Amino acid sequence: MTARALVLALSLVAIATPAAAQDLSLGVYLPQASFATNADRSAWADKLAADLTAKAGGAFTVRAQVFARREDAMAFASRVDLLVTDGLFAVTQPGEAIAHASLAPPVALYTLDAGNVGALEGKVVGAAEVGNSEAAFYSNTVLGGELVAERFFAEVRAFKDSATALNAVKSKAVAAAFAYANHPAGAGLKVIAQGGAYPVAVVIVTNKARVDPLRDKLGPALAGLSVGALGTLSAGGGNALGLARSARGAPRVTSSPALLTGGVDQRPVPPPIRLRARGKVPGIDLVPVPLGVPTLAEPD
Repeated sequence: MTARALVLALSLVAIATPAAAQDLSLGVYLPQASFATNADRSAWADKLAADLTAKAGGAFTVRAQVFARREDAMAFASRVDLLVTDGLFAVTQPGEAIAHASLAPPVALYTLDAGNVGALEGKVVGAAEVGNSEAAFYSNTVLGGELVAERFFAEVRAFKDSATALNAVKSKAVAAAFAYANHPAGAGLKVIAQGGAYPVAVVIVTNKARVDPLRDKLGPALAGLSVGALGTLSAGGGNALGLARSARGAPRVTSSPALLTGGVDQRPVPPPIRLRARGKVPGIDLVPVPLGVPTLAEPD
């Protein structure tokens, strides 16, 4: 084969072979999500990557990388193109939130033997370590804005994920734990409060230069995509911190917290009624009458 023929053959091959799809890396850090094991978390991430690749129709391929701990997410999130993470973690990260999935109610308070939230006063409770807003989030959602978590409990102890926190309840290392409602690791525990609405998974653009050229394909691929037990993706970031702060209003009790009744309705127990009067209240004279039935004399 002559040199000219070889060049022509290679040119025809290049024309016939489509350009390789761009590879996007997708980091996953969802410490509060309802995964019972790390294997479940990895399987969820792989399925999300495969579903996105399929919906993109060849425009790009997605490979997933899972971050199991907060320190890993903090250190390596900037090295992926997209990050799927919890709403509380998302608000601490640079980058644009382009999609989210929400659950209502997302969070419950699990315990082994406490009859109601009031029985947990001064006790240690657990939760997944996410960011700096967990206590406000739990106070305003699952505790209905009636209790300040940092003051009511002796400690809100951080665990690497919700499954670990729930297992700590079972081993009695903590008295209770916050985790998503219907969490598989909560089997055998009881829910004594739940509430709020919150974006449980937020998709953030962390590498704008690589993602921007694919926006016209990425947006439609994300829209309406099912993410299993976490719901369905919608456009935007879901206003995570705003919902965390205002789901039930700012905590109204700053001292002597109201004790909550048992059950998930989280009805505050009414405080005792105190009557106040101006001036001195005259005493009551009891006048003896037949059969010993007292009567109240009108004061002078």
